[in-house]
Amino acid sequence: KRSRIELEAAQAKLDSAPEVRIYDFSRFSSSDYASYADDSEKIDAISKVFPVFFVFIAALVCLTTMTRMVDEKRIEIGTYKAMGYSTGKIIAKYLIYALVPTVSGALAGMAIGFRIFPSIIYNAYKIIYNMPSISTPFRMDYAMWCLLTAVVCIGAAVTASCYTALKAQPAELMRPKSPPIGKRVFLERLPKIWSRLGFLTKVTVRNLLRYKKRFVMTIVGVAGCCALIMTGFGIKHSISEIADLQFNEIFRYDAVAVINGDCEGDAGKTVGGFEGVKDVLQISENDCVLTFGGKSEAAALIVPEDTDKLKSFVSLRDCAAGGEVFVEENAVVITEKVSQLLSISKGDRVTIGFADGTEASVRVSAIVENYAMHYIYISPSTYESLFGGGQRYNQVLLQLEENADRTALSEKIIETDEILGMLFMADKAESFFSSIESLNAIVWLLIICAALLAFIVLYNLANININERVREIATLKVLGFYDGETSAYIYRENILTTVIGIVIGWGAGLVLHRFVIRTAEIDVVMFAREMVWYGYLLSALLTVAFTVIVNAALHFRLKKVDMVESLKSIE
Repeated sequence: KRSRIELEAAQAKLDSAPEVRIYDFSRFSSSDYASYADDSEKIDAISKVFPVFFVFIAALVCLTTMTRMVDEKRIEIGTYKAMGYSTGKIIAKYLIYALVPTVSGALAGMAIGFRIFPSIIYNAYKIIYNMPSISTPFRMDYAMWCLLTAVVCIGAAVTASCYTALKAQPAELMRPKSPPIGKRVFLERLPKIWSRLGFLTKVTVRNLLRYKKRFVMTIVGVAGCCALIMTGFGIKHSISEIADLQFNEIFRYDAVAVINGDCEGDAGKTVGGFEGVKDVLQISENDCVLTFGGKSEAAALIVPEDTDKLKSFVSLRDCAAGGEVFVEENAVVITEKVSQLLSISKGDRVTIGFADGTEASVRVSAIVENYAMHYIYISPSTYESLFGGGQRYNQVLLQLEENADRTALSEKIIETDEILGMLFMADKAESFFSSIESLNAIVWLLIICAALLAFIVLYNLANININERVREIATLKVLGFYDGETSAYIYRENILTTVIGIVIGWGAGLVLHRFVIRTAEIDVVMFAREMVWYGYLLSALLTVAFTVIVNAALHFRLKKVDMVESLKSIE
């Protein structure tokens, strides 16, 4: 009988127990794994953007170089054609000549790239994560695509140049190519400007437009490299800036206290009574799913105890107009990035759902600026009308006095029954910043590669310029130009094309920066969109610095030009 009574009491206790909930977690549910996955997505996004621009500029340099090589071999090509060699065999000779160094250089580059670049990026992330040493095998699939790209670029340039040259008759090819004929330039049609230019300036302008193809190639190459450098500095700023924007401007509170749900006391009043606490606000933060137009995104639903007081703790700035907005009744305020992902506009009706199947439709009254995570702000009365029942607050936002002892205050607050733990926003900002700061190593790698590419472009095109004008330069020396004056004659053209390239590069850099930022973003982060001022300055200074170095190197090349070259006739 006693056993039966105990059994019935145990059954009654079991019946009155709350429903059992089972949570299934894998190691990939850990925040560390999720964070590493997000970081990997950032690198993957960047890796799909920058190589395209590097390949484009490298292909431009190769096209110019190969075209010049074919022009230098005109007599040889004409001789082959006169001897009866077919067009295919002649092109094949120069294809082999060009592709041997191309394949050798590509293989050497891949051997270095497969080991050095992944190690630099991986070691940057090892500062944050505890990871084993990286394995960098030679990836045959990537290697084949890289090799194919290089071969196609060089092969197409050589084939196009040879085919164009072979259209001429052998007798014409066996004579050196005459320099382009000087023509009136467009500035001469503007007498008010042209008459004010000095003699050497007029000569410089005419020479630049005399070789239009090289002029355009140089400007495009310099502009592309300047844009890449500018984009690198812009990305660095955009990444670094979001921690400050999110945790200093958007979030205006200093700490978050987690409320003990089993305690019936007033947690906000308890925390607000401690010395060093300036103000508090209780909120409810719960995970939900925001749905619109057939697409969904996870977000955090924020229900503040006092919507009027919320603006003191969170800056709700309209992402379009820029002014402060308020949480209206029968509507919600959502953050900018989630509105972009779901294509939500102000005034649209969205659906908010929870894991238990509860959902409701509500109007979006405003879209506010935010840089990390997705948030939905709703008033207590609107929440109650949509989902029924009162909302239990689970967090307390704290604003602290400037001289507050945070460690001591945290210990005192956690000792209370109402609070389970505390998190200071400064610590959260530091953790967030260290996560995105690891991208800086990759950004610097991109900047250095772009700078080296700029140097190669400038030197290669300037060297071609001298090769094409040896007789002209030798004639200047015969006419009495000193070495410095002869160099300045060429420098003016290099400097002018560099300045034009920088200006165009700034415009291209703005477009490229915006494109890369949008591509590199992950779903829960929005990078700062504006280009930082030092992006313009440093990209220009680096490009100018390389121009100065190239000019200094070319000075010695110009000194070696023999005046006898001026006596050589194209006949």
